[in-house]
Amino acid sequence: MKNMATAILALTIFLSCNILADGHESATNNQGAFTTIMVSAKNPDKYIEAVKSNPALYEAIGADAGGYCSTISGHDYPGQLMMWTAFSSVTAAFIGGTRYDPSKASGQMARMREVKYTTTWVPVKGFARLDPGYERAMRIKVSQQNVPALVAALTKMEKEVQAAGHDTFLNGLFVAIGGGKEEAGTYYLKSITSDAKTHAALFDDYMGGEASWSGSYVEAMALIDEIVNDQFEVCEQFYTAG
Repeated sequence: MKNMATAILALTIFLSCNILADGHESATNNQGAFTTIMVSAKNPDKYIEAVKSNPALYEAIGADAGGYCSTISGHDYPGQLMMWTAFSSVTAAFIGGTRYDPSKASGQMARMREVKYTTTWVPVKGFARLDPGYERAMRIKVSQQNVPALVAALTKMEKEVQAAGHDTFLNGLFVAIGGGKEEAGTYYLKSITSDAKTHAALFDDYMGGEASWSGSYVEAMALIDEIVNDQFEVCEQFYTAG
């Protein structure tokens, strides 16, 4: 996408929101970042438990929060997991990345998974709170000039969905820095509810013509040029900085 770097910086300054949990505000005026490690785990449950048991790693890299997203629909490969870490700023994320190289993990850990790639994500429309759950994860292409309108539509939709009784619903829009060919030219749209039942209810309401937020949903989707990938994930936060 032409001049994407300039657009990222401008949009991050003017549009990004807080992404940290438990009411902690970012140290950089609501600007933050996520880093993700995409892995293929031989046994996802055992791998997740192994990572959970090592909070010292998150302390060492200066993370604010950490967790995982396990793909349950639309897999790119077997055992697909996204291990995510939240930081208060892009600077903190970059520095944290220099303190841990997943390709140099211990032999036991390395045998449990194959690292696919890593990415740093900057929020274009961040989350009001970090509250993982049942999540639709879409890689999308959007014309640069339409990004502000998409953020406005996603924000409007989020408020309308919450007002309709689905108070756990959140929308987030992110762009990758250093995501390689896998993430180049796309934005990452995350739509979150607390569980599968709640998420399914949104679809039932929309398909049944009962969704008061259907107009803002249509408005947002009309601004998307292409859906590159569409998955569902179950996500959990298991680390929070003390």
